[in-house]
Amino acid sequence: MEKVGIVGVGQMGADMGLLALAYGYEAVLIGRTEEKAAKGRQQIEKDMEDMIRCGKFTAEKKETCLARLALSDDYRDLADCAFIIEAVVEDPAVKRSVYEKIEQACSEDAVILSETSGILPDELAEGMRCKERFLVAHSWNPPHVIPLVEVVPGKHTSAKALQKAVAFLEALDREVVVLRKAVPGFIGNRIQHAMFREALSLIEEGVATPEEIDKVIYYSIGQRYAHVGLMEYYDSCGLDLQKQVQSYLLADLCNAKGPQKPLTDCLAAGDLGAKTGKGLYEWPEEKREEFRVRKTAGFMPFIRWDEK
Repeated sequence: MEKVGIVGVGQMGADMGLLALAYGYEAVLIGRTEEKAAKGRQQIEKDMEDMIRCGKFTAEKKETCLARLALSDDYRDLADCAFIIEAVVEDPAVKRSVYEKIEQACSEDAVILSETSGILPDELAEGMRCKERFLVAHSWNPPHVIPLVEVVPGKHTSAKALQKAVAFLEALDREVVVLRKAVPGFIGNRIQHAMFREALSLIEEGVATPEEIDKVIYYSIGQRYAHVGLMEYYDSCGLDLQKQVQSYLLADLCNAKGPQKPLTDCLAAGDLGAKTGKGLYEWPEEKREEFRVRKTAGFMPFIRWDEK
């Protein structure tokens, strides 16, 4: 039985541990302290209980999985891991310091994967002794529910490491897309932040409120793109029509090159969104919990670990 190491025990790290456990792997969570690692286990148990309520897990499987989970603050416990997933804060300097510790502890054959949301692999790999076994594998939050993983090899990543990483992720029933070229933000976040930018511009210009924009998305393109592909739909409309629309529309779209006023106004007021109870929306406790459940509901058909 192969063993997976996860460094970083926030939601991304903990839930990657959950996913590995659900598919029969042993897993070790590495936190800065034993107490931090224990919080990672608490997150795993909480999400397992959610899956039990959804019929995607059983109490028996929960206990079986947790028996294969180890907690540690010692990188030497990564020595026998075939795959090591880094899921620490989005700070290249912090990540590189973690890779130094990982390389001191892990085996020569271990593949190291970063969960970064958009930092280029070559930037992260600066200073690594064995760059050929490093690559990005960007999962989406929460990673045990959303099946997509964007795999981004660096210029030094070996074909063997890439092949092993893809095989590992596919063994977890992930839908893997390997980028042909590394770009900041990869694919999904580039498209998502283009939408965020235009939406914030519409708010700033007084065209619509956040609630009205979300209503437009929910009752139109949000439903559409749950069933057809973006470029598939684009092509289906007729490229002559797309040229006509782009000829008058693209020049009028937002082209902001940095954080926008609706965002900076919130930050100046100390409003960070759901984590502080207020941002563009008000976030009382009941809305946070309702949203937490709702944001994953549509992905439940993709969960197949209950069949394993």
